[in-house]
Amino acid sequence: MFALLLLSSCSQSEPPQEKNKSMSADHKESYEMIVDACPEPTYDGQTFDELSAEEKELYDVGEMSDEMKERNPDLLQVTPLQSKRQEFFRDSISEKGYTLDDLRNIGDMYMVEGTIILQFKDQLTEEEQKVKESFMKTVKEIKQKFNENAIHTEKVEISANELREQHDALSGILDGSSIENKLWGYGTCTPSKQLKIEVTEQLTEEELKLLNENAEVEIAVQVNEPSQLEGYVTEVRGNEMLVDMIWFSNRPDAVKVGDHVNVSYTNVMESLPAQAGAMETEILKDSQPEGADMKTSAAIKKAVDQAKEKIQSPSHESEYLSVREIEYNKDHDQWGVLFETTVEEEMVEIQVKDE
Repeated sequence: MFALLLLSSCSQSEPPQEKNKSMSADHKESYEMIVDACPEPTYDGQTFDELSAEEKELYDVGEMSDEMKERNPDLLQVTPLQSKRQEFFRDSISEKGYTLDDLRNIGDMYMVEGTIILQFKDQLTEEEQKVKESFMKTVKEIKQKFNENAIHTEKVEISANELREQHDALSGILDGSSIENKLWGYGTCTPSKQLKIEVTEQLTEEELKLLNENAEVEIAVQVNEPSQLEGYVTEVRGNEMLVDMIWFSNRPDAVKVGDHVNVSYTNVMESLPAQAGAMETEILKDSQPEGADMKTSAAIKKAVDQAKEKIQSPSHESEYLSVREIEYNKDHDQWGVLFETTVEEEMVEIQVKDE
């Protein structure tokens, strides 16, 4: 006879997507400094498959495991390019006596796929123009080393540091306002040199007016309805917890390995594992099947420890686990826990004695 517990997350192999809402057309017309969202970059970046056979030899793709390539094919397409090209860029500007901080005074830098995008202000002092000329020499070197589309330049109205000043000013506007209670996060839109705030519900007319009247650069307002994820915690570190292959920040102190939780969250950063910030975390009731001495959380905790011993790899940093199925076998007085891992291609099954 079996007492079986199946996870609601078993059928969910990918993190839920954010549900974004835009402002109405009336809002856009009424508030000239408020926009719906950060615009997408206008430049198409390069990917690995687009390179010549000769250039592909410059990138070390052997360090990426087959498992990682299968889980996220985009990593192969952009990660080697970004890593190699950024390293070359940093070395080149360092040889000229400059750093990225110098660039942020006159512009900025970001990546589109595997292409480096450099931004420069139009209006520069004589000294700033000398700095730009040094960076433009690096642009030429990168094109010679890789190809013409490895790096691209564009003009902007303000620099990264000037946008950072506007970001700090926005913090003062939000502090103590009613928007603060709806706030999920705020930051900057690097390509378009705008600010952005993410909120959990639509802003009122008064709140939009507050932003509009105090903004010196456009602010992208994005409404994200929180997603929900139910699963088991398989690892904790600092204020983070790993649930169903997502590292969530804002872990409550009471949450520990083995806990069954329901997490409310919005943005997900794509990585392996993925990363997100928990808005709310509810610890669900710890079940105990009939005849079992241990509760489910204790069984999972023991299973996690055993699984890590079983799948030890040269680099322990990548040994992450996600509970896919758990059951208690009353006849054998033991628990069976099925894990998905970042190390093994097949799922790993662990048996835990109920004691």
